[in-house]
Amino acid sequence: MPLVGGGPGLRQPVHAEDLAIGAIAAASSAAAINKFYALPGGETLTYREMIGRIFDGMHLPRRTLSIPPFLWKAAFVVAKPLFPGANSAMGTRMMKDMTFDSAPAARDFGWKPRMFSPVFD
Repeated sequence: MPLVGGGPGLRQPVHAEDLAIGAIAAASSAAAINKFYALPGGETLTYREMIGRIFDGMHLPRRTLSIPPFLWKAAFVVAKPLFPGANSAMGTRMMKDMTFDSAPAARDFGWKPRMFSPVFD
């Protein structure tokens, strides 16, 4: 898996089942009426570690390759004629922190997601 800049950006991956549980809890909570919530996962990980856990869940060795940002962007310039809709933003976001505050959801309807441990059968 190519990781731009090593994938240092922070993430809070969440299980789909936890989102469903949270939606039901919010719909049942008077405190949540007419409000919007961030529903991050139960821990903050680097993008690199998040990808590593996906490999772990698939019972595969962690195989990543750190790509310098300038090289990633140059590759997309070269590939543009072959993939006109592709752009380098997907990769450069791997370096950006994308974290959210779960305190309002925890307070209003008991949001308590699991740690990120995907399992694939």
